[in-house]
Amino acid sequence: MVAIIRTDPREEKHLESWWRPRPDGSAPRWVTTQYHEHWRGKHVTLVVTGSHRGTPHVTFVARASKVPGAGDDLKRRVEVTQPYHLVSPIPWSELEEAVPSLSRRYLSRDGALPAGAGRHVLEALRRLASDVVPHLQALGAGDVPTPADTPTTRLLVDERDATLTGFRMADFDPAELVSWNQPSEDDDVPFIARVQTRNGPSHEDDLITYDAQRFRDWLGPENWLRRSAWTGFRQGNQRLVIYNANRKAAEKTLGVDLIYYHEARDCFVLVQYKRMSKRSVGSDWRYYPNSDSNLAEQLERMRAIDKECDRLRRGVDDYRLSAKPSWFKLCQGDSLMPDAKTLAPGMYLAREHFDQLHDKFQRPGSAKSFSRKTVERYLDNTEFTDLVAGGWIGTTGFGTQGVQEQLELSLSGSREVVFAAVAGPSPSKPERMKRRRDRGVTERRY
Repeated sequence: MVAIIRTDPREEKHLESWWRPRPDGSAPRWVTTQYHEHWRGKHVTLVVTGSHRGTPHVTFVARASKVPGAGDDLKRRVEVTQPYHLVSPIPWSELEEAVPSLSRRYLSRDGALPAGAGRHVLEALRRLASDVVPHLQALGAGDVPTPADTPTTRLLVDERDATLTGFRMADFDPAELVSWNQPSEDDDVPFIARVQTRNGPSHEDDLITYDAQRFRDWLGPENWLRRSAWTGFRQGNQRLVIYNANRKAAEKTLGVDLIYYHEARDCFVLVQYKRMSKRSVGSDWRYYPNSDSNLAEQLERMRAIDKECDRLRRGVDDYRLSAKPSWFKLCQGDSLMPDAKTLAPGMYLAREHFDQLHDKFQRPGSAKSFSRKTVERYLDNTEFTDLVAGGWIGTTGFGTQGVQEQLELSLSGSREVVFAAVAGPSPSKPERMKRRRDRGVTERRY
C-alpha cells in the first residue's frame, strides 16, 4: 500500500539533518504519530515537505509501518525507514495533476491511500522522478517503466507532450485521449497517428474536416512534408485540430515546436522544447545553453517574432499579461514512455525571462545551467495552460499571417511541428469552469 505524510517545520528540519548517510552504515529511522484509521500494515510512503510555506513538494520516499507504543486517543506511532531523497523534489501540484481525478480526492489527507489511488500515485511518481524507480523496486513497488532511449521514442515523448499541452491550452477534456500505440521499433509514425480517442476519429465531422483542410493549407504542399498526420475534436461549438508535421526523419530532428493558434482570439503561442540532462548519477536535471549549438539561431528567430508581434499590437486589442508568443519548456531528458493523458514535468519560461537568465548565467561566478535550483520562478504545466486557456498570454491582433510565417520558419528547419488550432466561439470563464466541473462529475461516475 501507499501512504502520505506531511511534515511540520520542526519535523522537516529534523529530517534534513537526520536522514543522511551515516559513516557506520546504519540506517536512520524516524518515529512520528499518525491518525489510527489510516494506518494498517506497511506502506511505501511519500514524505511531503514545505506545506507550511505553501510550497509542498514530495521530497522523500520511504517505508512506514505502525509500531507499538503510546500515541494518544486519536493517533498511533508510525516508524519511517529506508528513506530516499529525490534528486529533484516534485511539486505537489504536479503530482496531483498526474493522478486521475478519481484518485485525486484522496491526496488531501495524510495516511494510507486506497489500493487504486496508491497505484496511480506510484505510476505518476515513476513518470515525474525516474531516479526513484530503483528505490521503489527495493521497496517492492513495481516494475521499471520503458525508457525513451532512441531518437524516435524521445521525439514521440515530446510530440505527445506538445499534443496534450495543446489540449490543455484549448481547455478541452484530456479524457478524449484514451491511449496510444507505443512503438515496438523505430517506425517514424507521428504521435497523433498513434493516439486512440474516446469517440474514435473525428474525420467524418464535416466542420472539423473543413477546419483541417484550411489549416492544412498553411503547412505547405503535401510532398514538402516527410511526415504528417492530423486528428480533430469537438467540444460544444469549438473544434480543435492537431497536426504533427515534419520534413525530416526522427533521427535528424533536433526538437519540437508547439504552435498553438486560437482563431476567435486571433492569437498564437509558440513553445520550443529543450531537454535537460544529467552529467553524473545523483546530479540535478539541467539544461546547458552553452552546449546547445542551435540555441543562438533559435533565440534570434524567437526575438524577431516577438518584436514583430509587439510592433503590430494596438491599444484596442485584448489585454494580455504577456502579448509575446515565444516560450521555452525545459523537460527532463530521460522521459519514460508515459500514458496518453499526463503532461511531462517541466519548467515554462517566457523567451524574455529565458534571455534574462541566460545573460545572468554568463557572468563570472554565476550558474551555467537552467535547473530547478538555479531558476527560482517558472510556470508549471497547470499554471501555463490555464493562463493560455484564459487568454492571459499569447499574441493579440497579430492575425493569421504571423502564424503562417512561424509555421514556415519551423518547418524549414530541423524541428518537428505540433500545430494545434482552435476554431469556434471562445467560452467565458464561468462557462469554462462549469465545463470543468461537469467533466469532474462525469469522471467520478466512471
